[in-house]
Amino acid sequence: MQKFFHNTRGEKIGSIDGLNLFFGALLGANLGTMQKLVLSEYLKLVILLAGTVMVLRMISTSNRRAKIFSILGMYVLLVGAMAFVPSFRPKGLPDDDLHKLVATLATWLFCVLLVEFSPLRQELEAGPGDMAGKAERS
Repeated sequence: MQKFFHNTRGEKIGSIDGLNLFFGALLGANLGTMQKLVLSEYLKLVILLAGTVMVLRMISTSNRRAKIFSILGMYVLLVGAMAFVPSFRPKGLPDDDLHKLVATLATWLFCVLLVEFSPLRQELEAGPGDMAGKAERS
């Protein structure tokens, strides 16, 4: 059963790509409900979210982990301040929309970290039906 939670490199890449595709679409759907925001508040929110998404992607691609986790910490603080400090909230954003947005980002971060820190199985142990293992061995 323990081997079930060990991914090959290809499975890990596929998992991260799938998470990013799904949560990117979900984030877009959340942004689509924010029609009451004035343009300047919307732009601030989009810039914050773009940075957060970039850092989430860099967790899986950068070799400089300390730098990426420092930047991630900054974004977690900014999003947390937006959620819990009234003066940081975008004006015109209903609390319900804000909470859904924060829940989306938190779930995305949790899933990325779960996949990223799951054990990696050596490619040679991959089964015969594993295309990523086949490509790497040939």
